[in-house]
Amino acid sequence: MGARHLSSHLIAFALCLVALCSQAQPNPWPNKPIKLLVGSPAGSGTDAVSRLVATKVSETLGQVFVVENKAGAGGQIAAELTSKAPPDGYTLISISSAHASQAATLKSLPYDPVEGLTWISTVGVYPFLLAVSQDSGIQSVADLIKKAKANPGSVSYTSSGVGSALHLMGELLAAQTDTQMTHIPFPAGGGFGYTDILAGRIDMMINVPGLIVPYVRANKLRAIAVTSPDRYETLPSVPTLSETIPGLEVISWLGYASPPGTPPEIVRKINAAIRTALMNKDLQAQMQKAGVRPQANSPEEFHALVEKGIAKYKAIAQSRKIEIQP
Repeated sequence: MGARHLSSHLIAFALCLVALCSQAQPNPWPNKPIKLLVGSPAGSGTDAVSRLVATKVSETLGQVFVVENKAGAGGQIAAELTSKAPPDGYTLISISSAHASQAATLKSLPYDPVEGLTWISTVGVYPFLLAVSQDSGIQSVADLIKKAKANPGSVSYTSSGVGSALHLMGELLAAQTDTQMTHIPFPAGGGFGYTDILAGRIDMMINVPGLIVPYVRANKLRAIAVTSPDRYETLPSVPTLSETIPGLEVISWLGYASPPGTPPEIVRKINAAIRTALMNKDLQAQMQKAGVRPQANSPEEFHALVEKGIAKYKAIAQSRKIEIQP
């Protein structure tokens, strides 16, 4: 065999080895852009925080995050798409605790609300604020309760829809205070009742801090309570709900999930990237400005949190005889 012939065989053999090695050792995840689904409209509070977090997580992972808003059906569309996507780590969802309240009040869902997703980590938690018009005679939660007891059903409150977390918060408040309050839902796009509460047609609003604080600072709304265990940093003079009604605390969450069957090693990588991202001081400041406290947890803790949330909201819905939506 000539030297040239031998050389060509050696080159061919080397190329085969390279091909075999490349097949045996594929490019590690992630090696392409990651799609992040958000079940709320662009520009919403959830969307804004989701994009802030996604930017920092993408920097940590070294891949671009492509955010896609799949709004509709209270987040069901995004959750269903995620539940049916390939479990390869390239489709994620930024999902809120509205997922739990919806699972508790709907007769059926096109996916299992717990096992139909792989729970990776929360990215933040946030309370609700109870607020009334500045012109209202209600100065405190005690005043609210007194009025509700004096005239059952006369006190009204808004929410983002029947069966929403905000609605169930109102029902929980009524149950804990042995009162009857009138629920007035304003579905997505309905303006959450700001015009009506400012005009005095509705007594109270329950909503996330990011949407209420601007009205408080403009002296249009008065925050009378926060549902977290501790006072809210942005409004430290506002008492917690539990200061008036011991034990009544509600905290909502925002987190990352992926399709069922996502490999544990990918879940661990995303979880670690979230933890690293949340250590960024700029991100912390931006999230806190939006009313969300940065907070990560383990996949196991997140899974348990979702289960507990669904059970809690289901108990409220059943005890208050809230009509289950079709």
